[in-house]
Amino acid sequence: MNQPWQALESLNDVATSHLSWTQLLGDDFVTHQHLLVPIKELAAALPVPGRPYEWLEIVEVEDGVFEGYNEKTEEYVPVDRRDIVCYEFSFGKLAAELASLVGFDVAFERLGGPMYRYRLGHYGNPNGSGFSLFLAKVSDPRRLDWCIDAFLAEFQRPFVLFLTSKRMLSSRNETMLDSRGSLMVPLDQSLLLGDDGEWCLSPWARQQIIAFRDRLMPPAKTVAGRFPTPSGSRWGDLEIRFCNSEKISVIIGDQRQVLTFSQLGLVDSRSGKPSKQWELLLKFAREHGMMTWLSPDACRKNRKRRELLNKSLQRFFDIDGDPIELTDDKKGWRCVFKLQPEGWEQAFASSSQPDRQQDDW
Repeated sequence: MNQPWQALESLNDVATSHLSWTQLLGDDFVTHQHLLVPIKELAAALPVPGRPYEWLEIVEVEDGVFEGYNEKTEEYVPVDRRDIVCYEFSFGKLAAELASLVGFDVAFERLGGPMYRYRLGHYGNPNGSGFSLFLAKVSDPRRLDWCIDAFLAEFQRPFVLFLTSKRMLSSRNETMLDSRGSLMVPLDQSLLLGDDGEWCLSPWARQQIIAFRDRLMPPAKTVAGRFPTPSGSRWGDLEIRFCNSEKISVIIGDQRQVLTFSQLGLVDSRSGKPSKQWELLLKFAREHGMMTWLSPDACRKNRKRRELLNKSLQRFFDIDGDPIELTDDKKGWRCVFKLQPEGWEQAFASSSQPDRQQDDW
């Protein structure tokens, strides 16, 4: 498999002609073509196939008609315009591929400076815990020295740095990254193409990233056991009010508690964020406990999420029966328990106030 990483290292730029890409990637050009984006530039020269040190200087002999001049042979040869169209490697598309595998939120941008440095995104809460992920594309060790010095000067927290390979990484740079607690991930050892043509992380890369994540973001702890539900309680006795997007107030009989999503066990073990079940509970709250196909957040994936949410709530509150059931017309779901969104008391109070405009005359 001729992956694009070595091809990128051979280029000083991130763009080259269509013909150059086909030669650099060989038989795997079609496999990686989705990562190449055409730009509004034509190549000034083309490599001569089979002759690594010979180039054709491109000349437009008339509108849309091109020839290539070989200085070594002093010959002109016809050139297909499609071969001189330049294509840029899309690191934005690569960021999306990595995000789908690692689980970070894409926030792609090219960073300042003369080198090709990119912010790919952030894992976890960008305003608190978590870490950023970066990428540097270089073609010689001195440029990599500059990039790593810039990353360490600009970002004080540990980060993940993707490189095309370790070929240009010096022991000095490796030590500097280690001392900051950062992780370097070489793409040629980490991002692989499966037999189905889809990208996948190598077991080594997955293990390294998980260990790095768990060091910076220890897995959220959940409270063992269950809610102290009074004996004989039913789902109709339960009232849940959202305090914010991560906390709820729970009332059953004389039992009252404020709980987080992790205390209910509704946490994504991979990211430490609220799980899809918690998000569904929040969506139900916005609809005051009712969801139909006309609801803004309705989607087919909610069917399985509702099943899992039902099991989680049954286990935590130790109440028999489904807490979220089909409506009578079988066209939606409703919460058997009382469920209110954040700030519903203020909204209710405002709507209950009489219209005083007539009294201002």
